[in-house]
Amino acid sequence: MAIPVVLHQSTPNVTTTTAPPHRFTSPDPEIASNYHHPGFTHWTSPHYAPDTNPHRWNQECVNLAALPSNTAHPTLLFYTFGSTSKHIASLLCHAQSPAAAQAALLKFFEPYYSRLPHYSASLAECEPTAALATAWANDELAGYGSYCNFQVGLERGDEDIEIMRKGMPERGVWFAGEHTAPFVALGTVTGAYWAGEGVARRIVTAYGLGAGKNGGKAENGSAHRDGV
Repeated sequence: MAIPVVLHQSTPNVTTTTAPPHRFTSPDPEIASNYHHPGFTHWTSPHYAPDTNPHRWNQECVNLAALPSNTAHPTLLFYTFGSTSKHIASLLCHAQSPAAAQAALLKFFEPYYSRLPHYSASLAECEPTAALATAWANDELAGYGSYCNFQVGLERGDEDIEIMRKGMPERGVWFAGEHTAPFVALGTVTGAYWAGEGVARRIVTAYGLGAGKNGGKAENGSAHRDGV
């Protein structure tokens, strides 16, 4: 969701390189730190959006303006899951136009971003310029938003992951995806990328097109990404 965010001068836990308009300034670091808006916000069981969130689903977002270096930009990235994700996908599915989809998204998220420090509906800088949401729960080819997880009571799930990760190379069969990722990235898009990268390297090596075994990498993609 592309929403201008008001950051405040202080000593944040990450380097803040983007300072939107109307930021708070103070020569006293202790005073300024009281106004700093952190990079992550969590709205726990919100009770102030009965029309759009009657079940009080938790909401959380990352402030991408708090990223370091030249990657910072005025965007709020909301992480949705479970019932919230299904609801967002339903809003998008029933929207009659892109404009209607935008309006539905902003209506849902307004109770949260409007509570960020120094937000004012009268300021153009605080008005969202665009909203973008995934709708995997509507996508059959994405398993309607499903993903793998360990079953309750499982004691040696790590061995299952390692078996899937290995695949059956002697039969020309390899598996990739978040379910075969390094343990630190299971269930994530990053993990899916790493797994695909690792399998591609193994296939290239198996057909004699690569330099050395796995190109010097571990079979799961990188020797430095596993072990957690």
